Amino acid sequence: MKRIINKYRLGSLFTLLVLCSCSDDFLNAPSETQLTPTDLPEGITAFDGIAETMYFEPWFAFNDKFLIAVGDMYAGNIYSVDGAYQQFRDAQVTSQNPILTEGYVSLFSVIDQANNLMSLVEERKDELPEDDYNSLIGIGKFMRANAYFYLVRAFGAVPIVDGINTEPQPKRNLVADVYKFIKLDLEFAAENLPDFAAKRGFVTKEVAKGILAKVHLTLGEYAECANLTEQIIGGQYSLIQQFGDLFNSPENNNSAESMFALQWISIATVWGTQNTNQAYIVPFGSGITGGQDGWGVYLPSISLQEEYEEDDNRKKATIMEDGDFYPELLSSEGGFTYEKTLSATAANFRKYIVGSAAERSDVFFMKTSQNTIILRYADVLLMHAEAKLAGGSSTSDPSALNAYNEVRMRAGLPTKTVLTREELFKERRAEFALEGQYFFDLKRRGINEAISVISQQEVGFYSDVDRTELVSIKITPSANYFELPIPQSAIDTNPSLLEQPVPYNFN
Repeated sequence: MKRIINKYRLGSLFTLLVLCSCSDDFLNAPSETQLTPTDLPEGITAFDGIAETMYFEPWFAFNDKFLIAVGDMYAGNIYSVDGAYQQFRDAQVTSQNPILTEGYVSLFSVIDQANNLMSLVEERKDELPEDDYNSLIGIGKFMRANAYFYLVRAFGAVPIVDGINTEPQPKRNLVADVYKFIKLDLEFAAENLPDFAAKRGFVTKEVAKGILAKVHLTLGEYAECANLTEQIIGGQYSLIQQFGDLFNSPENNNSAESMFALQWISIATVWGTQNTNQAYIVPFGSGITGGQDGWGVYLPSISLQEEYEEDDNRKKATIMEDGDFYPELLSSEGGFTYEKTLSATAANFRKYIVGSAAERSDVFFMKTSQNTIILRYADVLLMHAEAKLAGGSSTSDPSALNAYNEVRMRAGLPTKTVLTREELFKERRAEFALEGQYFFDLKRRGINEAISVISQQEVGFYSDVDRTELVSIKITPSANYFELPIPQSAIDTNPSLLEQPVPYNFN
């Protein structure tokens, strides 16, 4: 099957492909607006169109606020006073929170579109070569599994909507069954996706194995995780030399380190296909975007700033501190020097800032084409080290140390001869800050340990211009902190979500 869509032709597809998105009654019944081959322009198959947009369009609201709000702010990496974000900052998120609702709907939109793709492929199975059929089903299952992996870790029990004989108002399914469903999808994808990407940025067998490894790690299945990471390490993916290039230059999208990334496309006249993160991250009043966006909504918490070791070269690429100079920003003015007065925490984030429209042709108001990386090779290395720790306090396993030290050496830090549990999670926090991982890393440590860590984190702010008078804030979450509430709008549509979870019928 020919891959004939390119970024110049995608614009004409957007109004058609949004038919795959879930409506407000996304849990009331399967989508009734299934995209069919006749909906698409001549020469473009429904399979091509939906598979291509699976990498960005249905993930938009998830990426716009939810990923960072849940993955970083909720766990203490970010300070914010902006609207609905305050509930995440204070670990008191309610079921009416709009960010929570948008992310939930977006993830079920991914599931709906994945089911739609697989349904169309099944209907046209006889017209497809077997390899193309298996690969397309693999893409659908891979995307569906990723959406469910975020849902189950954030919300606990959720309904399994497989697109086949779905109940009009599905009940939530047991957490164990949701994980089983995820594993089955990823195992199929790992078996049937291509060995090498058909197009730069598309997923492969090894990518599916990488996500599956994280599922096993989340469940404490360390041997299974280590087996999968060993299959990936030393293969087609590797660390790139410059850490910052992963996040601040779209020309470096889909690098050797990037395994699964959301493939954003920035078009001046189209909304919902772009990365909006820069608009929330750029320091307010800095002029870096050259436009009216750049609000400094996400500020690095004091706790996160203190987490980095001296001489860690990741810090400047992640966080702007007083006196840091960035020649690539505001380059026409000779560069940008950061001043701590721009932030209540005396710092701003650098990650996911790409610059202004004057400097780049793919930057518009609240729009860049910078990928959002969901899985990268550094994560595989640190997952392998964690799997070898196997829940213990330390390890001197050679393969664990090799993987861990490879990440540290890229950061310009000395290697270790013994790896402790505390060091491993400290490394992950520095490596993946602002990538939506910290909450899930804490949750993986267990409730008691995570509460202890969170309650010691300084997430306050400075009240004076000189940034010396600290207003201390420390959060001690309750046990129910680790499962976010189901959005009230979903419950209003489907009251069955209030009932006790039930087993899923795998037959």
